[in-house]
Amino acid sequence: MDTSCREVLRDLQRYLDGECPASFQTAIARHLADCEPCLSRSDFEIALRAVVARHCRQAAPAGLLDRVLQRLR
Repeated sequence: MDTSCREVLRDLQRYLDGECPASFQTAIARHLADCEPCLSRSDFEIALRAVVARHCRQAAPAGLLDRVLQRLR
């Protein structure tokens, strides 16, 4: 499968969440290994997720995470 930059960027969030089919995950991983601009975007998204997660944990009221997880179950 030839995966274009447009496809990779369109589905990058799903890829990072592990929500793409295995064959597409592999194709995106190959593309990222060969395409510096797409890899940079992926690295940025990963770093952004880490910052958001860190700040959300700090700002969340006590017990909120436990309540959300309990409702998801």
